[in-house]
This record gives sequence, structure tokens and C-alpha cells, in this order.
Amino acid sequence: STKETTFIIETPLFPIILPKAWEAPFKGTSSYSLTRKSSIATSSTSSYMESLEITIAPPEDITTTGLGAKPTPHQLQSATLPLIPKSTWESFTGNEFFHPETYDGLVSTGVLMGTTAMSTEYVNWNGDKKTDKFVKEHSSSEESNNDDDGTTQSWYEALDSSQEVLVWSGKFIGGKGELYGAELPIIKTTSIIHKSPKYLAELLMDSSKVKAYNKMSLGRDDVEVFQSGVDTTEEEGKFGNVGESKIVRNLTKPPMVNSNLEFVTCMHARKLSQQDLQTLSTNNNDPNQPADGYIVVSRAVTGGQWNSDDSNNVRNEIILGVNILREVPNEPDKTEMIAVTHVYSPMIPLILAKNAGVKGAVDFVRDIRSLP
Repeated sequence: STKETTFIIETPLFPIILPKAWEAPFKGTSSYSLTRKSSIATSSTSSYMESLEITIAPPEDITTTGLGAKPTPHQLQSATLPLIPKSTWESFTGNEFFHPETYDGLVSTGVLMGTTAMSTEYVNWNGDKKTDKFVKEHSSSEESNNDDDGTTQSWYEALDSSQEVLVWSGKFIGGKGELYGAELPIIKTTSIIHKSPKYLAELLMDSSKVKAYNKMSLGRDDVEVFQSGVDTTEEEGKFGNVGESKIVRNLTKPPMVNSNLEFVTCMHARKLSQQDLQTLSTNNNDPNQPADGYIVVSRAVTGGQWNSDDSNNVRNEIILGVNILREVPNEPDKTEMIAVTHVYSPMIPLILAKNAGVKGAVDFVRDIRSLP
């Protein structure tokens, strides 16, 4: 009978039936191995079976962690795009943001969306009147621009002295109905902040300081911290990339709204590479371009356990958030901040989304500027 002539090894995937005379040539050494007693072995073979190690290769795209299925390559790549197909967004489990390559891709997307010439492939940008006037006056091909008193000012000097917040609202090109959030406006601002790029990067990543510049915030919690420190190198880090990466949960309470607004978002900050800085240098014609800086990117985490389960909260989504923080040339304690925000809030009608987005983006700059 089977009991008399075979060993039966129970595994989490399926039983393995081995001939009684079979001997393992070696012990399994791969990442998924199991040591199991045979409940049917005779006394003469029981000691051998107690140490028998069976190696089973897991299916290619399945992890053996508590996170469940590993995202497909398509899901991982899609999670980094400026816009994500609706069908893919709806298939997300949140595990897409447990992989360092996702954050690397989001940085590339952030630089792309912060670079005017490159982002026009995806977005039609329109500046407000003040912005168009400023750009016209200070984007000539000359090395400098004459000020009212006859002196010359660089792009950065002019923007700093004016204390303007340059604002563009954008509409995505095509994709409406097929790409998630394509019908919503995307907002971009450029401003000078009298803080260093590193200070601002660390400020934005520090959940304990959110209330200092967001008066509507009820608090932000770090849900998963993969790696800390905006200057962390790949060799120093445990996550597999550079900089700081985490998932956070933020609650806000706008005035005259009964419910709390909930954001569950991945965040990543790192230094800008020289290639990033070179790409961004095309944004204006100033001959003196920043040589240092940081980038902070964010995106909503959705699907699976990350879906909202609190009826008192209304889930809002940062479809894409980018803060590019470049050191003003020869001014290490000043930063040119390019901020890009693409947000979905179910409580704001589409017809009001542009005005709400512009106000929120400008208020953010003013609140940062007001910090001591």
C-alpha cells in the first residue's frame, strides 16, 4: 500500500509523495525551505525524516511575506507614471509602494513634471496674469534683466525681491475617462523660500511638524517607515535606495466641514542628482543655475488594507505631489521651490477644483514663508 512504500511530506502548497528508498542528495538552500517530520515513517527512518529539508521554488511573482502578492512589473511601473490607467489604479493593493524601485521612478516623474519643457508632453500649462507678466519680463535670452533703478537682476534675484508666487494651472492632454484623475486640474507654483533646501526637505518629511505649516491638519502619523534620513546613501540604507521613504496617514479638518479628510500617502525625499539639476536648468535662462538641492515626492496609497474603513473620514488622494527644492545660486540659505500638486477631493465639485487647488498651493507657500 501507499503507507508501506512511500513517505508523504506535507508542505504549505501541496503534499509530496516520495518512494521509501529515496534519499535527498543535498539539503535545500533557497529562500523557501521546510523541515517537516513524516508522521508515517518507520522507527528506523524517523530520525532521518526529522531533518529532511524540502526546497520548493515559489511562484515567480509571489512574495513569502505577510504583504501578500508582489505587484506585477506592470503595476510597479504604472505606480510611477504621471497618470495611471484607471483599471491599473483600481487593481492596486498598496504593496506597490513597498518596493524601492517605485520611489526611484516617482523621482524621475517628479523631475519631469517640474521641468516645463518636458511636462508639456502631458500638460497644457496656463499661468495667471502676474505669472505671465513676470515670466515675460525675466525670461529673455539676455544674461540679466534691468531693474527699475538701472541695476541688473537674475531670475532668482527678481523672484526673491518680488516675493511673488508664480502659479500655473494645467489640464492633462487626452486620457479623460481612461486615466485616473485626468479630468482634474494640476497646479504648479514657483517661489523663493528663505530656508535651505535640506531644511525644507526635512521639514516636509517630519510628521511631527506638519501642523506648523498646515493649520487644518489634525496630525500626521508614520504608518510604515522603510528608511530614514534625506541624505541616506544606498550603502547606509536598508531599503535598497537613497534618501528617506515612508507611508503616512494625515487627517485634516477644513472649516465648515463635518467630516475629517483622510490622506494615506507614500513619501520619499532625496538629494537631486547632477542629471536632475541639469534637466531642471532649462526652466529659465539665468546663466547661474543651482548646483544643489532635494526633491520630495508623494502619491496616494490605495487598495487592499489601505482603503478607508472609517465612516467618519472622507478619503482624499494626492494623485501626485512634487516639491523640487533647489539652492538659489550663491545663497545657500535660500531655496527656489517648485511645487506640483494633483489632488482628488470628493467634497470639491470639479467646477471648483481649479480655484481650490490654486488657493491651497499659494497658501502652502505663504505658510512655509511665515515659519520662524
